[in-house]
Amino acid sequence: MLAVTSGLTVTHIFMLRRMTMADPETKSWASDRELGVVFDTILDRAVAAIEVEELGSAADSQFDTLLPLGDEDVRDKERWQLFDVAKKYLSKRKKVDVVAEAVPPPLNDDDGEEPVQFSNFKQLFDETIARYTRRSLLSLVVSSNHATLRPHIPVPFIVAPGFAVCYEKLLRKFVLPDIRATKRITELAKSRTWDASGSNRLIGMVQAGGAGNAILDTWDARWAAYNSEGIGAKHHKKDEDPWEVFVEAAKIGGYTPPHVADIPLLHSVIRWEPESLSEAWRELMLLYQQEFHAKNRHEQAREGAVRDCIVRYIRDLPKRAGDMVAIKAFFELPKCDRMFLRKLMHSVGGTDTERRRVAPGLVHFFNNLPM
Repeated sequence: MLAVTSGLTVTHIFMLRRMTMADPETKSWASDRELGVVFDTILDRAVAAIEVEELGSAADSQFDTLLPLGDEDVRDKERWQLFDVAKKYLSKRKKVDVVAEAVPPPLNDDDGEEPVQFSNFKQLFDETIARYTRRSLLSLVVSSNHATLRPHIPVPFIVAPGFAVCYEKLLRKFVLPDIRATKRITELAKSRTWDASGSNRLIGMVQAGGAGNAILDTWDARWAAYNSEGIGAKHHKKDEDPWEVFVEAAKIGGYTPPHVADIPLLHSVIRWEPESLSEAWRELMLLYQQEFHAKNRHEQAREGAVRDCIVRYIRDLPKRAGDMVAIKAFFELPKCDRMFLRKLMHSVGGTDTERRRVAPGLVHFFNNLPM
């Protein structure tokens, strides 16, 4: 077989493999394992014959140009196999400089962030909420690694580099003035003396949740009204368009800006605790290493550990937060590909209705992936 297939392309090799594995007569002369070894050798030889830059160009499009047409599940398995074979050759590819907007690191009390400075409640409130939501978004930012791993798939705005700063700007200029002007927040300002511990007290209120929560109730009411009234409708000038903040930032960052249909996602951010998101990502990275790159069998995690971890966070974290962790994994972790997301969604729910209820952000992202 090695001699007969010496002139075949990668596409033809996969076609031959499909036909061979589907032929019942094959079982009479070779086991699946033996066939797998033979076809891996044939595939490796064909990949090695491709020019590195040509192979890199194919990798940039997730090897779509090298895979034969057919069932998408089958193509995903072949894509995964091809990535494993090609990565040693792709390491010889010339490095391409990726220009990205600089993103400040997440800040918190432990890594040197300056305490909130304020001379009145307005400054305290705006600074506390803006910093808190910024830290949540920064914990989800997709690294520049996606430029080589999933280059043909646009990064959603919510996890794109630069969006956290953009969102903070929108809050400070248009959203927080609306919320701060409500009766419940003005009453909160007068209800106590706000000293140096005021920022922690406000964050504690946000994280406590529950019925009758002045900050969250007011936040929810204002975001619900924005769908009809427009963001910042109460406190910005008529010639100012809050959505332009997103549009301008998206031009610089190279992502599609959010629009009115994305208000539920923008609304959700305040409930995403930055520490919980960071911890979720650390655990996921550890399990990924153990499941797919363990140094020995003793350290190896069981099959499906990464998927189960994400499902747990989708269910345990506030709505849409776990979805964003899954999307970040898609862009940063090679094995968390399209096939992985499909299996993940089936683990989340047995029906489309259940999946949309539990993981609306993930379902929307998957359904809009380019073919």
